Amino acid sequence: MKEVQEILSLAIPQPALSDQLQLAEADTVSVPDCLDYNLQRYVYERPLPVEDVAMVVYQPAKRGQAAAIELRYCVAGNKYCKNPNCTDQVCAGGHKKDDCNEKLPSVDMITVRFQPAFIQSLQKGNTSSTLFEMQSRKPFVKTIQLCTKSKAVLEQMVHNNYEGVLRNIFLQSKSLELLLFSSDQFIQNDPDERYGCRFLTQMEDRGKIEKARSILLEQLDAPITIRELARRVAMNECYLKKGFKAMFGTTIYDYFQKERMEKAKGLLYEKGLSVSEVAIMMGYSCISHFSTAFKKHTGLKPCELLLR
Repeated sequence: MKEVQEILSLAIPQPALSDQLQLAEADTVSVPDCLDYNLQRYVYERPLPVEDVAMVVYQPAKRGQAAAIELRYCVAGNKYCKNPNCTDQVCAGGHKKDDCNEKLPSVDMITVRFQPAFIQSLQKGNTSSTLFEMQSRKPFVKTIQLCTKSKAVLEQMVHNNYEGVLRNIFLQSKSLELLLFSSDQFIQNDPDERYGCRFLTQMEDRGKIEKARSILLEQLDAPITIRELARRVAMNECYLKKGFKAMFGTTIYDYFQKERMEKAKGLLYEKGLSVSEVAIMMGYSCISHFSTAFKKHTGLKPCELLLR
């Protein structure tokens, strides 16, 4: 899912590490005429550098329809005993949460999407400038700081014992709290705070960066110049380089080389191809150049990997 990968790339800057995540549980609740709530909890065995991230996604009003607001969160936590009555504060097995033997670090991704009709009802009768107008006619995404109050609310939403109508009421009330806290952050924080690139608050420009990455991955055997890459995604070269590093934490060249060598490693180790065959498949005319690049990335020469 594109939205999940997008926020994961911020919470876990090293793309390869996100592959270690395993989906442990998922939950979806739709509150009629109000909002849709979605939770995806991932666990991992090895330590991961997870950073809490919050995003506001805005879709402008269309003909006959109000603007839409979506709040996305990625927060680090812990999954404790498998007993469904366990929460992050209380263990049904009688353990204190810090002593739980089954404790696993987790990454919780929570999405709250407010339905346009509900947003419209909140704006009714309000003639002053509001959060929902966003002073923009274009859709965009803004990353904001996740405040302590929002983290507390998210924890309550993930761990609650309400059912049926009461659960809908609870989730609606907590979602409005998140919207309130997010509006404070939205007004106070500068769009450059996370990325250092104002233009990346626009979904259109972020989409171009994503497209550039897809092009790189599609042709790992055929290096492409930044000028050509910029032309294909219709973006200024400087913006492309700056935006790519801001979103993926590395330069275009380093990202391409890393993915290129990872593919080469798979061809050598898993497919059993020869060094010369892999070098040619990866677009190298000189085997020694391929060997040098491979060792720089993996710490081993291609022939040494084959001996393992």
